[in-house]
Amino acid sequence: MKTLSILLLLVLSLATAFAQTATLTGTVVDVRQQPSPFVTVTLLRGTDSTLAKTAVADAQGAFSIVGIRAGSYRVAVSGVGFAEWRSAVLTVAEGQTLNLPTVVLTETAQSLKAVTVTARKPLVEMKTDRLVLNVEGSLTLAGSSALEVLQRAPGVLIDPNDNLMLQGKNGVRIFIDGKPSPLSAADLGAYLRTLQASDIEAVEIITQPSARFDAQGNAGIINIRLKKNKNYGTNGTATLGLAQGRYFPKANGSVSLNNRTEKVNLFATYSTRAARDWSFINLYREQSGANGLVQYFDQQSQTRSRSVSHNARAGADLFLSRRSTLGVLFDGSLRDGNSGTLGQTPIGLVGQTPTSLLIANNRNTNARANGNANLNYRYSDTTGHELTVDADLGRFQSNSDSYQPNQYLDPRTNALLAERNYRMTTLTNVSLRTLKADYSQRLVGGKLGLGLKLSSVETDNGFDFFDQIDGRDRLNLDRTNRFVYTERVNAAYATYNKTKGKWQAQLGLRAEHTYSDGQLQAANGQTDLSRVTRQYLNLFPSAGLTYSPSQTSQWNWTFSRRIDRPSYQSLNPFEWKLDELTYQKGNAFLRPQYTNTVQLAHTYKYKLTTSISYSDTQDFFTDITDTLRAEADGRPRNYMTTRNLANQRVWSVNVSYPFSLATWWNVYANVNAYRSTNRANFGEGKFIGLTVNALNLYMQHTITLPRKWNLELSGYYTSPSIWGGTFRNRRYWGTNVGLQRKVLADRGSVVLTVSDPFNRQQWRGISRFGGLYMDASGGYESQQVRVNFTYSFGSKQIKAARQRKTGLEEEKGRL
Repeated sequence: MKTLSILLLLVLSLATAFAQTATLTGTVVDVRQQPSPFVTVTLLRGTDSTLAKTAVADAQGAFSIVGIRAGSYRVAVSGVGFAEWRSAVLTVAEGQTLNLPTVVLTETAQSLKAVTVTARKPLVEMKTDRLVLNVEGSLTLAGSSALEVLQRAPGVLIDPNDNLMLQGKNGVRIFIDGKPSPLSAADLGAYLRTLQASDIEAVEIITQPSARFDAQGNAGIINIRLKKNKNYGTNGTATLGLAQGRYFPKANGSVSLNNRTEKVNLFATYSTRAARDWSFINLYREQSGANGLVQYFDQQSQTRSRSVSHNARAGADLFLSRRSTLGVLFDGSLRDGNSGTLGQTPIGLVGQTPTSLLIANNRNTNARANGNANLNYRYSDTTGHELTVDADLGRFQSNSDSYQPNQYLDPRTNALLAERNYRMTTLTNVSLRTLKADYSQRLVGGKLGLGLKLSSVETDNGFDFFDQIDGRDRLNLDRTNRFVYTERVNAAYATYNKTKGKWQAQLGLRAEHTYSDGQLQAANGQTDLSRVTRQYLNLFPSAGLTYSPSQTSQWNWTFSRRIDRPSYQSLNPFEWKLDELTYQKGNAFLRPQYTNTVQLAHTYKYKLTTSISYSDTQDFFTDITDTLRAEADGRPRNYMTTRNLANQRVWSVNVSYPFSLATWWNVYANVNAYRSTNRANFGEGKFIGLTVNALNLYMQHTITLPRKWNLELSGYYTSPSIWGGTFRNRRYWGTNVGLQRKVLADRGSVVLTVSDPFNRQQWRGISRFGGLYMDASGGYESQQVRVNFTYSFGSKQIKAARQRKTGLEEEKGRL
């Protein structure tokens, strides 16, 4: 109650502070008295007709302009297919709320004809709260997976374990169509590899989310917005692509269908990919053995894989009335694959020739399935009341079967010295349930937002470990176990924002109660295994202040507090082996990390955006590579796990600038520089104290050529940085070239893309932690040639007289 009282006091104080300005409201309709959504409303000074303020009508044609100073004004309203409407001179007094008579727009002569939209979206759009990467506007992203799309997003990095970093910070939360993904890094990475760029409309990067968003994700939110056709009638798009990398073929295809009328919108999408892929990883390490002598292990492995994936999505929006919409959505994905890893590890004393050679040629088969159902409702009236309700059910399942032989040979004679063979099977089930409601209304010239969210994620992970003896599998009860994890998060929030003159302020507070329970159940009946149960309540304040001294300049200050809860994979104590001497496991005692971030940004002429931010993360967790004492065979082991460090501090400067060198030559440039400091002391001589100054550069050129040709050139560079808490990475860069030709009366297009032509997208890092020195490197088939064909069929037209119905569903799926 105390927290709620403080929040209400802040809201009322802010409302009182802005009470001296006026508010102008009204509704816009067409000659049929139907609402005209999303038309532009402009407030002009009565003395010289200069611009004072602008607004956009909502889905019901209602608009509100707040923070108006006393004086005389005219109102102008304009929209596609309508003649501009202007009012007489209006006199506005302080504190007045002036309701305009209903504005009736008349259609222009050509508005009764079909309007074909052919404009091309810019690659990157800078909005007040997010950066938008328009995937469908990029040539070089054609034929890519969603994971590859994110790799090329400004300020985004992906480490070898598929963890995402944004502006030098980990803890990025991935949303799909405005809904958070419950999957951990490895499972999410596998899913994003099945999702094709042809399915994606845009990627939205939000570094400072408001209290309306989940507090999870200290670096911010990346929302992958899937395509949804907005044209009337029956229409669709088909794509087909082929790629040549180290192996061929890599084929992908998709088809989307849409049927839209005044009362209902039906849509469906299907995409598939079949490919042979290749990757490699090298791990050279030095550590002390049982006799105290330093040994080296020069592990080198290559993985060849085959996979087939399918993604499907279908839904309907039913327009119940002018004010309300009911929607249903189903989506799912399937992936089957198999892989073989050829690994060899020379082993010896440092400075000497190897005394043994470990051969580990693994085989793996795996299958993944993901399904989700969503029911949603949206209500919006002309008085500013809006209500959105979403209910979601989701299910994810994966299983794998891995055979791992370990043969130790004499490197001189190839004689067999020792052999230990294993087989491992895993089964993971994840169930997700969420219920969310968001409500907003006008209050004292501003806008009040309230919301609730209930979510539950349950995971069941089974792991069977077999020793293979004389060609037969024998279940190892000491290594076979089951990990069950449940996490429930209940949240409520309140936000309020208001404008006064050149100032706009926003306050928010989100409360989240978390209950988590993780239990390891051993097959051998062991009962002293730890069960970790946590229950805690956190408050996450957020605030923003915007100052616009002129129409071409805007300053914005924001603050937020966020959390990162460990994923089920990072908590799961299973041991997943790369070979007998190297494995990865979770940490059941991992704690959440909390981050406070403050940012100051400036936007000039709606294009040049510069920002500086500082974040402080407590209980920062990351992947750490550590050692184990040598076993009876005298060979020391090493493993990777996730551990909490003391803290991480990051200073970041970001500059984004889209500009034109000519009418036919557009450029987008992004520069991100950050300073990251990691500190931790684990005792036993294991200390982390790393500071790095890093620089990320991204640039893209889009050139319009004669005869319907388009050329796109893009490139990025990442300077040496920190990964995994202890690794200092070397520089990393890549380039891409795309060429497009419009065909078949502009309904079709052919795109030729060359990705990473210089083959430089390979990572390498060096770690010194405790008694372990490691030099790690790896990569995949980043150098590829791709050909993609896209064809659009059916209606391409939007009737101007029907635009009144398009607003409600276009807002659905947005964050």
